[in-house]
Amino acid sequence: MKYLLSLVLFCNFIVANEMNRIDMVFDNEPRHYLVFKPDNDSKPKNLVIGIHGYTGSATGFEKETTGGFNESAKKYNFIAVYPQGLYFYEDQYFGRFMRKNYVSSWNDLTASKTKTPTGETCAVDAVPYPKYSNCRGTDAGRCAWSSCGNDIGFLKKIIDDVKNNYDVENIYVLGVSNGGKIAHALACEFPKLLTGVMNVIGSPALGLACKPKGPINYIVYGGLKDDTVPPIDIVSWDKYFYTPIDTIANDWMSSFNCKEMKTFLYDEYDSIKETVYSSCNDGVKVTSILNMDRGHTYPGVNDDNSGYCKTNIQDEILINECRSNINIWGNDFLLERLLN
Repeated sequence: MKYLLSLVLFCNFIVANEMNRIDMVFDNEPRHYLVFKPDNDSKPKNLVIGIHGYTGSATGFEKETTGGFNESAKKYNFIAVYPQGLYFYEDQYFGRFMRKNYVSSWNDLTASKTKTPTGETCAVDAVPYPKYSNCRGTDAGRCAWSSCGNDIGFLKKIIDDVKNNYDVENIYVLGVSNGGKIAHALACEFPKLLTGVMNVIGSPALGLACKPKGPINYIVYGGLKDDTVPPIDIVSWDKYFYTPIDTIANDWMSSFNCKEMKTFLYDEYDSIKETVYSSCNDGVKVTSILNMDRGHTYPGVNDDNSGYCKTNIQDEILINECRSNINIWGNDFLLERLLN
């Protein structure tokens, strides 16, 4: 047992030393992000921003959610940046005992809302979630479960800082779950700044999904068995409403007048259906991917329930230490599409 603990701590030490942490104050809140640059002679020209999900962390995304995203940065020679979502601790009481429950999220401008043009983002009997203090005095309402802060501005600040420090030509965003939602929002907001965006299991709230303001490559990925952010069925297990991925793909396809559609089926690892829309205005490509075998999880990892952890570079966060997670094929499958 002592050997295993030492091994975990040693691995976490290596991960921490591989990455630089940048702390800042943004909108009067302490914020930070992590940067990993491959140690090789070839200067990376691509930047990939990996965004964690609800109650996740920057290091949790790298080590557990994706099963070692830094290794992919080395393989594909890109700079990886991992932002940390705004977080707080909810007091949970169990009789006389109290536990600090870590909550982190991103405000994609849909998870922080209740009202939509056609109704609300959750059912009357939806499961309630902890509320951020920065949602007080806003129109967030009872369905809101994310921060109400300016996370889009925070991520734009990160991009500007990294561009000033590194000679990058292409900027990509890959977000998971709640991170996928804000990746979608960034694609709408900054098409001239970003080369491509991938939204993994992160459909926006029903009735609030934005549409692109300009040409940008976009990929949406869903798991057919996902009942947390369902890609087809709209209603989640906790009775929140989400936009079907076909609706998202059709919105983007229509926006860029895509004339060709091809469908591909894969079954080497999971059973996957991929629909690619091409011959679009401005050379845009839109892709919809549906994994028939998975639920609310990143593809290719052994441990589905992962990413809710930290390593010692984020030691101030009160959550469990990350464990090693192995990704056999998922990072390659997604990045080969995002980067090409």
